[in-house]
Amino acid sequence: MKVSFELRKEKANSNRLIPVQFVLRAEGVRIRRNVGVSVLEKYWDGSRVKPNLKREPKNNYIDINKKLQTVEEKISDIFLFFQANKLPFSKELFLSKFDSEVELKVATFDFFECFEEFIKSGKLTKTYNTIKAQTSAMNFLKQFEVDLGSKLLFESINEVFFTELSRYAINDRKVKNNYFAKIVAVMKSMLRWSIKKGYSQNRDFENFRASEHDVDIVYLTFEELMRLYNHEFENNRLAHVRDFYCMGCFTGLRFSDLSKLHLANISDQHIVISIQKTKTQNHAIKLNKYAKAILEKYKNTVYEPLPTISSQKFNDYIKECCELAGITQQFTAHWFVGVEKKSLTQPKCKFITSHTARKTFITNSLLLGMEPKAIKKIANIKKDAVLDKYMKVTEAFTDSQMDNAWNK
Repeated sequence: MKVSFELRKEKANSNRLIPVQFVLRAEGVRIRRNVGVSVLEKYWDGSRVKPNLKREPKNNYIDINKKLQTVEEKISDIFLFFQANKLPFSKELFLSKFDSEVELKVATFDFFECFEEFIKSGKLTKTYNTIKAQTSAMNFLKQFEVDLGSKLLFESINEVFFTELSRYAINDRKVKNNYFAKIVAVMKSMLRWSIKKGYSQNRDFENFRASEHDVDIVYLTFEELMRLYNHEFENNRLAHVRDFYCMGCFTGLRFSDLSKLHLANISDQHIVISIQKTKTQNHAIKLNKYAKAILEKYKNTVYEPLPTISSQKFNDYIKECCELAGITQQFTAHWFVGVEKKSLTQPKCKFITSHTARKTFITNSLLLGMEPKAIKKIANIKKDAVLDKYMKVTEAFTDSQMDNAWNK
């Protein structure tokens, strides 16, 4: 639906007052109707009446603009009436509702029922991680509604709502800024979808902004990676977890993609796989000597091509692996909650998860001299901004190396 106001200049009266009409375009139908006000052309700015100057006669711009606003709101309510009652749009029914003096009862759409429909509608086209993030954002907002003690409505989503949501996230839930920014991004995506579906006409959310901060990139240095790779584990379970993790460090593949690796994906020189997160088909990665050695280790075994393990257990076990391999130096991670900077210092092994394997590949590839364009292609990175974060890490490393060599 699109509505605008126009002057009917051909209908100007002897006082040069021109009637204003609305023009509605919806579902291939165009409707014109006078709204019952007239203005001088010099006061018209295209959608509303401009104030008159003090030396000019009074032009009633406040009353006229209020009338135009009322017309816009009534048209929006009628359009929502069609959507709520699943009625095909028609000119005749629209005009009957517009001309009626009876107050229009507009059905309201339940915010979270619409949110669930939004998530469900994307399950066939969006990745598992995207659906998981959307569900997480919806659950956060549901808890906000419970803790706030007030039902969340489409029409209540305004600046006051966003201020309260920000306060709740920072002060009550103490979530990291980057996590809150993801919640806001999902919510805005859902609200844009709701407007397209006709469930809401409220666009106040378009001004919502949530700041993000660079986070510390946790990765294994090449020396630490080799220490883990070569460590002899007495427990086969830990050896399997280590090999799976190292395969990610040597190929840049995500946990989700390695978990779906089959023999059909592997040739003598390459892994050819469809990337789950970005839906990239036939993505080829050259096997280096370390990756080949891991695959060879499991050749003709029940684990071929790689042993697998659930992601929940994996993150516990890889921490144990790194601790046994001596990756225990103190490491400090930083993050922001609102404007407050937080930090946590503990042995580095405690920070290692499945996600750090890919980070280890990207960072060490840069430090070993691989061209950024090649890394971007191998790691299937779509945005330059993602690789730029790793470039900053390697710049800090090379700066320290320069200091160690020349500024002692």
